[in-house]
Amino acid sequence: MAKRSGQRRVRPQTTRTYPRTARLNALLQEIVAAYFERADDDRIGFLTITGVDIDRDLNVADVYVSLFGSSTPEEDADLLDALAGHRKAVQRAIADQAKLRKTPEVVFSFDPGVRAGARVEEILREISDAAPAEQADGDVPEKSLDGPPGQ
Repeated sequence: MAKRSGQRRVRPQTTRTYPRTARLNALLQEIVAAYFERADDDRIGFLTITGVDIDRDLNVADVYVSLFGSSTPEEDADLLDALAGHRKAVQRAIADQAKLRKTPEVVFSFDPGVRAGARVEEILREISDAAPAEQADGDVPEKSLDGPPGQ
């Protein structure tokens, strides 16, 4: 075959400018969230699917969940067991709705960002509750807003 001189084949631009895995993550999050909206399981309370992270070779999809309100470690373990019981049905829903050659294995875990945010809020609440008590004891001097000190 003869090589064309000076002409390169240009790929047409698409509206999808982000990687395939990001699109798959969003699609799988919608599918999993829709599945749990329809699921009738008393063990699963106010569950939120906060994100999905699929690996590059599409073998494993980590599904991150969050639960409304605070929960104990025992309740967390019970919820993960309940979600694990739905794993095969979730994978079937993914296989039915997504056009993939192979269906990734679904692994449920709690969203670490939500847990860290809740811990930060708890610390800030403790600090704000302690601040008025310190001012009442006189440990923290009040600042004057009238002008520089000495006037």
